[in-house]
Amino acid sequence: MQSTLTNRHAQLVTWHLTDSALPTGGFAHSAGLETFVQNGEISDPQTYSQWLHGYLRQASFNDALAVKFAVELQLSELGDAQKLIKLRRLDQLLHACQTPRQVRTSMNSMGKRMAKIASFIAPNDYLVAQYAAGIASQEMRANPGIAAGLALGASGVEPSDAVAAYLMQMANSMTQNAIRAIPLGQDAGQKVLVGAYSVIEQATEMTMQHDLSDLGSVAPQLEIAQMAHEELRSRMFMS
Repeated sequence: MQSTLTNRHAQLVTWHLTDSALPTGGFAHSAGLETFVQNGEISDPQTYSQWLHGYLRQASFNDALAVKFAVELQLSELGDAQKLIKLRRLDQLLHACQTPRQVRTSMNSMGKRMAKIASFIAPNDYLVAQYAAGIASQEMRANPGIAAGLALGASGVEPSDAVAAYLMQMANSMTQNAIRAIPLGQDAGQKVLVGAYSVIEQATEMTMQHDLSDLGSVAPQLEIAQMAHEELRSRMFMS
């Protein structure tokens, strides 16, 4: 995939927001992975790799799509008032799409932290400031994909570059959690990540083709595992 990034500041913002250390608190959430580990469906690099590929494709309907919409909103020629209306609507839709309670809670928590980081990166941007204010006043719920997308868009990052980088961050962050949960060796985890490159490219293309009507489409087995996680007898992760 050929990058369209030409601005050094945009590159630095991309590397910052899509580092494996973000979203802050992501190390505490497995997005249902732990359920599959405990029931024996994921036990080695191969089975984890298969799960990760599905997880990344699923993100094209949710997390990655949130990034795309947020960046496109920043780049649109709409007036500020219209942009704010669309931002509020996007925040509402994403929150409503998160059926498992633990997922809603974790996304809201990580979204608040990501919005704060976005405020550091683009303190003078209208939508970034409005999103942080809306979260603080509880008028908006918070989503890390939206917060990251707003900051990336404010920095001039193209939608497809933002989506690909965010998907890579998701893969990296989840693999670090898998290394602890399964457990996997560090080398095995890195091999899984390299093997996911083509899937990230595919998921990026899927995301760029999706529109608002695709938002919230789910893989039932993944969502059931996320719901079941709450009832596990012992847990390493919060979700």
